[in-house]
Amino acid sequence: MKDWREIQRENARRERRSLLAEAVTFERFAEMAKQKRLPVGSVWHWSTGEIYGPIGSADKEKKNASAA
Repeated sequence: MKDWREIQRENARRERRSLLAEAVTFERFAEMAKQKRLPVGSVWHWSTGEIYGPIGSADKEKKNASAA
């Protein structure tokens, strides 16, 4: 049996997405997106309820942290 939580987390890691929020319902994710409180390209993973930023956003965070 597939463990979708691990599959989706691995996909997010491979795509270098940063974790933005945890334990979020789809309705809340849709509301946040409608209010433009999330960057374009963010995704919600149904198996964990986690919201991840756009592809490559983890690299940008590392760059900003090293520049500070």
